[in-house]
Amino acid sequence: MTTKELQEILNRLYPSSPWPKPFNLLKGCQLVKSGKEISVAAREVGTTAARLRTYCESKDVVLDLFGVEEPTEDIRKLSRQILGNLIVGQCAEITFEEIYKAHTHATELELRDLREGRSDTDYRLYNGKGRPVYRVNIKFHGTLFRRAKEMVGLEPEDCFALATYKIDGALQKQKKDELPYLFIIVSVPNFGAESIGAAVPAELQDFVARVTASKRIPKKRDIEDRVVETLQNEGHPAFDRTREQIARAKWYVLGAKKADKLLRELLFERVFALRTRNFSRQFRGAELDMHFSLSRDLTPLSTYLDMLRDAGYPRVTTLLERGDY
Repeated sequence: MTTKELQEILNRLYPSSPWPKPFNLLKGCQLVKSGKEISVAAREVGTTAARLRTYCESKDVVLDLFGVEEPTEDIRKLSRQILGNLIVGQCAEITFEEIYKAHTHATELELRDLREGRSDTDYRLYNGKGRPVYRVNIKFHGTLFRRAKEMVGLEPEDCFALATYKIDGALQKQKKDELPYLFIIVSVPNFGAESIGAAVPAELQDFVARVTASKRIPKKRDIEDRVVETLQNEGHPAFDRTREQIARAKWYVLGAKKADKLLRELLFERVFALRTRNFSRQFRGAELDMHFSLSRDLTPLSTYLDMLRDAGYPRVTTLLERGDY
């Protein structure tokens, strides 16, 4: 990546806002080259004159920012997955709000981002009075478990895997917040995150891969989010096509209490890791998953929202606490 290419990417991502650290140093260098005093340029970009001078004298200003040269293929694959997951998350958030409003006839609704990590998809749903009503975790079901029939007795298209620790975590958050915790599942078979990320422009993929590989760049999630926001604002096919797919997808609801109830009832039947010798060796990197039937264990989102509209929050909350939804 050349200095010019990096500058073009940063101008594209931050057309009217400051470049994040450490890219502010590159902006400072631009100001110095345009004739500004180094002390003035440093103050404008939020660094010291000494730091900016050292950076401007660097033999390779791009390498100095990232601290790495070419990302490995594993890093590039990871960055595509990160971008794909973030695009899916943003599209799912938009679509969920649209579906929710259409079924419940709610005109005032806010989905607030509570994500605590780079892979979290936690939100809290607020009503028109600003009161929290649910905690929501949106899950994307795209990659099929080809051995589902053999391992857990479910057809691959009907099998949704959820890590057991996430079920426990959902229950803990439900108790702590005193709010029903819902897993919202979006099912688009054979539509994986990496393939979505691969549709992102090559220069942005390369940029995110370098950010992912770097140990010098803070707040990586903010940068990744800005890339997705830019794709959305530009109407790029990588974003718009994903949104179209998700809008046509099948949506389901699974309450934390029901997930835990089914886990306990079907533990050895659906958590095949518990009856697989040397599981960690056979399935390297795999989580301890509970496998649910989309058609039998989960509730269509439309059915759930219709009940919410017709019966109200108290009734639905009771059903969630009983593990019916």
